This record gives sequence, C-alpha cells and structure tokens, in this order.
Amino acid sequence: MLGGINNSLFLQGFSGFFALAIFVLFLRWTFPTKKDPIAKQRRKELKKSLRELRRK
Repeated sequence: MLGGINNSLFLQGFSGFFALAIFVLFLRWTFPTKKDPIAKQRRKELKKSLRELRRK
C-alpha cells in the first residue's frame, strides 16, 4: 500500500469490534435482566421457599 497501512491487520481489528458487538448482544439475550417480570417472580418464589425452610 502507498500509505504503509497493513490491510489485513486493519480488517482484523475492525472485525473485532463486530465480534464484540455480537458477543454483547448474545450475552444480553442469554442472561435476563433484573427488570424481567418472570425472573422477578421466580426470585420471589425462591426467597419465600427459603424463608419457609429456615422457619422449620
């Protein structure tokens, strides 16, 4: 190249940003947020069952 840039290294670094973005989207899809009503209900049920076990 005329400017002395290494195209393969540039493309490899540029594709890393896309891979990171896809990885972030995958993690957001995999793990529920705390605002998820279904997950919140499960946590409440779990806490309730733990309280019942402690009382016995």
